[in-house]
Amino acid sequence: MTFVLLAIPSRAQEADEPEAVPALRASLPVKSANILADPSLDTEKPTTPKPETAEIAIPPLRSSLPTPELRTVVRPVPPVLSAKLPAVAPSLPLVTREADARAEYEPLGLRLGNFIVNTTTSTGLGLRHHSTQGDETFLRSTGDVAARSDWERNSLELRLGGAYRRSLSGIDESLPEGNANITGRFDLTNADRLTASAGWTLRDDTSGDGKENTFSGTLGYERFGGVIGLKTGLGIDRTANETDPTLDNTALSSSLRLSLDNGAVLQPFVEIGAFSRSFDRSAAGDGLSRSGVGGEAKAGVAVARDDVTGEIALGYGYEWLREDGLANISGVVGSASLTWDPSELLRLNGIASTSFAPTSAAGASGVLKHIGELTVTYALTPNAFVVGGGGLTLEDYAGIDRQVTTTTLKAGIGYKLNRTVELGLDGEHKIVRSNAAGGDYTDSSVTATLTLRQ
Repeated sequence: MTFVLLAIPSRAQEADEPEAVPALRASLPVKSANILADPSLDTEKPTTPKPETAEIAIPPLRSSLPTPELRTVVRPVPPVLSAKLPAVAPSLPLVTREADARAEYEPLGLRLGNFIVNTTTSTGLGLRHHSTQGDETFLRSTGDVAARSDWERNSLELRLGGAYRRSLSGIDESLPEGNANITGRFDLTNADRLTASAGWTLRDDTSGDGKENTFSGTLGYERFGGVIGLKTGLGIDRTANETDPTLDNTALSSSLRLSLDNGAVLQPFVEIGAFSRSFDRSAAGDGLSRSGVGGEAKAGVAVARDDVTGEIALGYGYEWLREDGLANISGVVGSASLTWDPSELLRLNGIASTSFAPTSAAGASGVLKHIGELTVTYALTPNAFVVGGGGLTLEDYAGIDRQVTTTTLKAGIGYKLNRTVELGLDGEHKIVRSNAAGGDYTDSSVTATLTLRQ
């Protein structure tokens, strides 16, 4: 799997999102002591205490921090389109001296009724050198349309994106990618909500797994009133591989998270999950089925400060395979998503994940895959930014002696001419090392891009 750096895209309406992390409790408006619900859903205005009242007002507890979608290790890792670096600069913390200047270059979006629509298109021309395949000149095009509701309660978000990389000379290849997703939230009460999502992704894995379509659906319930926060989720993922049909499978999963929502900066949580994965047919390599069941347990902590937000968790996962001739898959699993803003100009973003990826290699039960990435973004001016970072992927094949290590380095620069037009230049260098014969190679590319936004 190719490494992809993530950065938070800027949106003119970001400050108004109901899912934004609340500020520290000391900065929250004073409300009556029995208000324990999510502040973003409370429609009552804070009242001013009467002078003759001696009652002490207690700030409300902060709601559960917005957490990533519950995801067990058998669920496919969401792919990111081939536009490796952000098409738009991340929206760093608004500071008085910077806010007005940056606002002049932020896309306004298009309002359609109760929805705000943002579109982004990007075209790039690049040069690539592969240590074993040779040189290539390629054209890369990407597009993304996002619509987000602006309702006082409940929410609906739709997103449609695609990318295509086509060789102009040298290496003969065409790499299409795409995704479509709809996510909804229904607020039952001020402290209870239902969530649901459905999506499709298409990715063409250049590492050899081939073109893959994934259809996913989730249904969840959250309760964030009181000291103990609760989040549950059910997921189904159907994967169809056009290159190797023996990798076609259906995964069912369920997850439960309990968190201590005491209003502190650090909020611990525990998360458990159970899953099953059923393959349509036996693997091509050895004629054995990789179907199995398993579970995982993690403990972690979420952090919410003015300059640091996110979470980190660590645990253990195990999958029992039905075939006696295959070893079970097990290992340490972890996840992380942290953002740190040391200053109004600098942002650091780190993510990590673990997955039990399928494989049809003879004798291998699956691949224990650990992924870690770090992105650093610096704002040179209100309309110019630089991005750099790196990533590491460790792949360990269960049942056979095979390990693959992928190291990725990336850097880029972007310059906004106005709210709509942006110029960019980015580079990537990937190093792959494997203990299997012929598995080592390097891959470098440089791409100049033109981006249009609305």
